[in-house]
Amino acid sequence: MQRADLIPLLADEIVKRKRAIKPLLVGIDGRCASGKTMLADELSASIRLKEPGLEILRPSVDGFHHPQEHRYRQGEFSALGYYEDAFDYDAVVECVLGPLSGNRFPVQCRQVAHCWRTDMPEDAPAVLAGANTVLLFDGIFVFRREIYTWWDFRILVDVDAETSIARALQRDCSPISGPEIVEKKYRLRYEPAWQIYVDEEHPELKADVIVNNSVIAEPTASWRPRGQ
Repeated sequence: MQRADLIPLLADEIVKRKRAIKPLLVGIDGRCASGKTMLADELSASIRLKEPGLEILRPSVDGFHHPQEHRYRQGEFSALGYYEDAFDYDAVVECVLGPLSGNRFPVQCRQVAHCWRTDMPEDAPAVLAGANTVLLFDGIFVFRREIYTWWDFRILVDVDAETSIARALQRDCSPISGPEIVEKKYRLRYEPAWQIYVDEEHPELKADVIVNNSVIAEPTASWRPRGQ
C-alpha cells in the first residue's frame, strides 16, 4: 500500500469513530524510531483537511518523562530502568487523559509536564479543549496497563529492531552523543525494554490496527475486527 493511501484510510477511521459529545482519544504506540510521530503528524494534517471543525491535540509521552534522577536510578543503560522509570503515567492521566474523558467541556489540558532536554518542569500554558477534540498521542509503551483503557482507538507502528536502530543512528547522533553511544543505548536500554513490554503487555493484541512501517513509502496495515 502506498503511504498516500494509508494515511487517509486511517484518518477516515478516526473521523468515523468520533462522537459529537466527547473527544476521541487515539494512542499511537511502537518501539523507538518506528515512525510514530511522523504518522501522528500526517494523521493530524489529513484529519484537518477532512473535518476542519475538529480540534487536534498532539502531545507525546516524551513530554511526560520523570526527572533524570528518577529515570536513571537503575543505571543509564538499564533496560528495566527505562521500562519502569522513564515516564510519569499519573501525569499523563492528570494532564491529558482524565480531563478529555469527562462529560463537561471545554476543559483545560496540559500537553507537557516535564522537559527531558532541560530536566525541568514544563510551564507551558494549558490549552482549552472542547468536545470536538481529537487527541493524537504518540509514544513508546502507551498501551501499558496504566493508561491502556483510556484510548478509544489504538494504532501500533511496527518495525523490527535493526530498522529501529538504523533510523536512530540517522536521527539521534549529535556532537554529544556519537553513533557508538546511540547504538549502545538502543541495544542495551531501549530495545530490551521494548522486549520486556512485549512480553508483559502484548501491544500487538491490544492494537486496533498494526501499521508495518519498515518501508516508509509503502506501509501495510492489519486490522483487528471490531469487538475483539
